[in-house]
Amino acid sequence: MGFDAVVSAVPTVAGLAAVVGPSVTGQLDPGVAAGLSRPLRAVVSFVLVLVAGALILRLRRNYVDESIDAISDSPATAVLYGVAGYVIVGIVALYGATTLARLSVAGGIFVRTAILISSAFVLVLTSFGFLVVGTLLTDILRNRQPTLGLLIGASLSAVSWVLLSPAGSIVSSLAIAAFGIGGSARLWIHSERTVETELGGR
Repeated sequence: MGFDAVVSAVPTVAGLAAVVGPSVTGQLDPGVAAGLSRPLRAVVSFVLVLVAGALILRLRRNYVDESIDAISDSPATAVLYGVAGYVIVGIVALYGATTLARLSVAGGIFVRTAILISSAFVLVLTSFGFLVVGTLLTDILRNRQPTLGLLIGASLSAVSWVLLSPAGSIVSSLAIAAFGIGGSARLWIHSERTVETELGGR
């Protein structure tokens, strides 16, 4: 799905959300995080980022270096592109969930499945952002060490859950992660637009 296609789909998704939004959001339990103590939330966050980040390092370690290099080329725009990346993921997830919610019999099951898949993807994406930020810090302070960077990133995610409210922790975590994924998001967005331009010129 190209960047322009995603943008053009926003009105359609907004319309669908207005019709079936309650059935989708009804599948979520916003009080889960608030029901846990701050230390427990921090531990859960640390473990989740650590596990997802370790998986990324094992399977796609080169993505970390590519993202850091892209951030270094344009650090001022990293957060903006990271937010754009989250918006694109959110639009795709919302479009899929609202479409499934319109099914009569198995709609609830499909919506729950879509939410779980989307949540897992956001978790991996956010963990990647923390991994990149942590590794970038090691690169600035000494030399690039992704494994140490993962520990730093996971620690950053845990600290926010200790110091802030659940809402504040989510906002700060997304902001940090957005900076981390900003480089990769910029590369993907511009590569998509380049391919579409080349295809359109033929």
